[in-house]
Amino acid sequence: MNDSLLRDLINSLLEDKKAERKYKIITRVVFITIFLGIIFLPFFLTNTNNYTQKHTALINIEGVVTPTGINTSETIKLVQQAMDNQMCENIILKINSPGGSATQSKIIFDEINELKSSSKKKIYSVIDDVGASGGYYIAASGNMIFANSSSIVGSIGVRLDSFNVESLAKKLGIESRTISSGGDKLILDPFQSLTSEHKEHLQSLVTGIHKEFIDDIKIARGSVLQTDKVFTGLFWTGVQAKELGLIDEVGSIYDVNRKYLNNSTLIVYNKKPNFLQELTRSIVSNWSESSIGFTY
Repeated sequence: MNDSLLRDLINSLLEDKKAERKYKIITRVVFITIFLGIIFLPFFLTNTNNYTQKHTALINIEGVVTPTGINTSETIKLVQQAMDNQMCENIILKINSPGGSATQSKIIFDEINELKSSSKKKIYSVIDDVGASGGYYIAASGNMIFANSSSIVGSIGVRLDSFNVESLAKKLGIESRTISSGGDKLILDPFQSLTSEHKEHLQSLVTGIHKEFIDDIKIARGSVLQTDKVFTGLFWTGVQAKELGLIDEVGSIYDVNRKYLNNSTLIVYNKKPNFLQELTRSIVSNWSESSIGFTY
């Protein structure tokens, strides 16, 4: 084989290798682009819910009330969309929540009442398995409240969770090295005992938040409440809640639809999160629930 032919053969092989390498790079780029698009596209999609047929908006409010569990801004946005949609005739809030953040629960309650005040559309709150504490607070924003006979309803109270490991730490030889400024900054430090002054201060905070909760429920439920016993933190079945005035009727969303909405078409307004969003929400929610804060 002469030098010219050998050179041509080598050049040909090199060109083939270059083409093959280029093809692999392009293929990988396309694959990565498609993969990332599948993951992140749902984050950029808007949930406009511009339905063109007359319907009742069904908004699911499920889970612990936290900024990432029952998402405050998302819930308010969905109610706003239902109010703004001319094809939406009424709204059902389907609630399944044991409560959670005192602040987030009140924000949702206040904002739904604000939206409701400027619309003729009715909001029907339907408690599924649980509508307790902050979950009931949200339910109270509806024009009427319903629950199943075996639903858990009530628990109108406030709690502040903390713990003390001072004696255990001493036995194990563990010493706290927290550095702080301000004489009361370590009021909830688990390595220090709670002084009587600190306990009194915390109790006043919890009592004040509880009073705000009670005042809002009294305004929402009016004279139908039969007794102040409902404000002790106890909870009841749907049947008992009806007797106490916490709910208006025992029934499901289907009963509400048949009796009050003339079997309206129910359209779920919640956008279903993808796997990554669910995973992120779960991680952040678990972290939030482990943090100290006032909860219903």
